[in-house]
Amino acid sequence: MKKFFSNVLLLIFVLLVSLVAVPWNRISQWGFELSFLTNYELVIKGIIGALVILVGILFLFISNKQYNDTGTVEKGTRNLAVIPLFVYSLATMAYTTYLAYSVYMNIYFTTTQLIIVLGSIGIILTLFMLSYFLIVEYKKVKNLGRLLRTLFLIELVIGTAGFSYFHLIYRVGSNYTTISTKYMIFIVPLFLLIYTLYLVLGSRKENKLETEESLEQEIKQGKKVSRNPETKDKSDNRKTMIVSKEQNIVSGNDNLDPTNIVFQDVKVDPEFSKLSNQNSQANSIEYYIEKPKMFKPLDPSFDELVSYVRELPQVVTKLDDDRITFYVDRKPFLVLMNFGNYYRMAFKYDLEQGIRLIIKYPTISKNKSTRDELWFKANNYGDIPKDVVYNIVKTAHNNYSS
Repeated sequence: MKKFFSNVLLLIFVLLVSLVAVPWNRISQWGFELSFLTNYELVIKGIIGALVILVGILFLFISNKQYNDTGTVEKGTRNLAVIPLFVYSLATMAYTTYLAYSVYMNIYFTTTQLIIVLGSIGIILTLFMLSYFLIVEYKKVKNLGRLLRTLFLIELVIGTAGFSYFHLIYRVGSNYTTISTKYMIFIVPLFLLIYTLYLVLGSRKENKLETEESLEQEIKQGKKVSRNPETKDKSDNRKTMIVSKEQNIVSGNDNLDPTNIVFQDVKVDPEFSKLSNQNSQANSIEYYIEKPKMFKPLDPSFDELVSYVRELPQVVTKLDDDRITFYVDRKPFLVLMNFGNYYRMAFKYDLEQGIRLIIKYPTISKNKSTRDELWFKANNYGDIPKDVVYNIVKTAHNNYSS
């Protein structure tokens, strides 16, 4: 319910601010007899600007309080803190750009007016390029960073509004009433469409961002981990820790025979784990036939492979009871799990490269549980050459370290 009301409030602000982009020189052309809107256009739009500034300041304090209490900022709070300010700047520049273009085409066909048109378009493009820095990064920075972003947005609101006012008074002047603005009403649904696209695209990335933020918090708490190296994972009661490169990792798993265990396709992270009931038997008669001698000396061994991965640039190691997950730039690219006389690898890979591996090595396959991403898995019983194992790891790291 709280999320619903924040979205409704934000929608109201976006709708209100989008009206700033519409010239009110001829309200009657849209079927409204509201001449006072034309007479007090600048005053009303100025009040809307003051309102979004107050809202931005209010939700700045709310955001910082949330960060102090929980270590993060809710998405709805972030949106209300920055989007009205950002959209207001965008709306004033859209308003100015249209008027500047109309004046250039119909009144002042001069170089000065052309520069104003091109400058207005440039400001709009710059705003879009700054959108990630101003909106998405708002949740990631600390309180000082949010304060600076809010101050910058307030400066944008005041600056774009001042530029728009200057152009209207000193360039458009008395010609304002003669400029055709009949189709500018469609800029309101255009703003709503852009807002909807933002919500759709933002929701798709929200889970990914939350995962990255969660891992980032674990990394930041590395010093606490070194003092108290074992912490419980609330989701599955496993012990997890972020391991620095200075700490040694030595595996100690007993040998497991895969013919005695029923394996399932599972997600790579966090559900990629051994079955809790390792004594579960398959119903097929094939599992009661004499077990084949399928194991060879492992080269590289599990410990050697772990050491190799940890030496790659910018790798962060997350250690659980039953698996080791490797991250680069807060994104997982490899998971290793030791079964003693063999080990399992799950790796993020290019589709074409992965298919080539599957064709050549029967123990490599697509990880079915991660259908939305290109994850592959390999059981190394000693039959995958050493150089191929290292190349898989290095390629997975290179593909997803940028």
